[in-house]
Amino acid sequence: MRVSALALKRKQWEPFAFASPSLFLILLVIVFPLAYSFYLSLQNFDLSVGPDYEYVGFKNYAEALLRDGRFLGSVWNTAVIIVPSLILELLLGLGIALLLNRPIRARPILTAVLAIPAMISPVMAAMAWRMMFGVKFGAINNLGRQLGILDVYFDWFSTPFLAILAVVLVEIWHNTSFMMLVLLAGLQSIPQELYDAAKADGATPWKSFWFITLPLLKFTMAVAVMIRLIDLTKLFGLIFILTYGGPGGSTETLAFNTFLVGFSDFRMSYASALSYLIVVAVLILTLVFLRVSRSREAKAA
Repeated sequence: MRVSALALKRKQWEPFAFASPSLFLILLVIVFPLAYSFYLSLQNFDLSVGPDYEYVGFKNYAEALLRDGRFLGSVWNTAVIIVPSLILELLLGLGIALLLNRPIRARPILTAVLAIPAMISPVMAAMAWRMMFGVKFGAINNLGRQLGILDVYFDWFSTPFLAILAVVLVEIWHNTSFMMLVLLAGLQSIPQELYDAAKADGATPWKSFWFITLPLLKFTMAVAVMIRLIDLTKLFGLIFILTYGGPGGSTETLAFNTFLVGFSDFRMSYASALSYLIVVAVLILTLVFLRVSRSREAKAA
């Protein structure tokens, strides 16, 4: 009995012993920074003043939500970039996925080539496009002058509208392939028998798309849009390389504004509070995504 009891206890703690290195790394890299940043967000800690801490409670959160026009402006800037990016990525990704879903001989090669932009890191993509948008030596300006479209070297980041447009274009180029891959997988999961039956009933390709493809693809589209929405909420790398928040703060996103507050203004406590507001926004989006997934599973059951 004693031996069996020891074996039972061993079975209970043995999985934790094997997982302890991973658990320690998670505790060190994720849990501790989250806990410390939340503690810091409740303080008044400014590196430019000194190392003194002063407990202020939720004053930093109240300042961000009620009095900080720069933070609220970054929320607006993020939304202005997110909305057109998501719409165009969804439309272009769906169009390319529909083309690749046809029986094409070179489909695997085309899919692999079109998926290359999604494999590039945001920083590398931004650096490449920054050189292409260059005023004097950029490929876009030089090509435009050679074709006679441009008369002078044009600064593509000179106005807020052009800067936002450039960020949106780079974002679309970088992530449309992700949307394409997700939607292509959804299209290939639709049974071909449904299209054959619709064709036998005299349905046109447009009616087949509207009454078969689109309804069965709605959940996949919702998943892709939600993943991209969560990712765009944390948009930082493209802004840092392309515009650095300019001109006039017109492209300062939530994440980039938090970076400036922490590492330019040195308001570490306030930056921690802004980071937690981003975490809450991402958490809300994740809960919405899980709710949609569970409702889908409940309907399927």
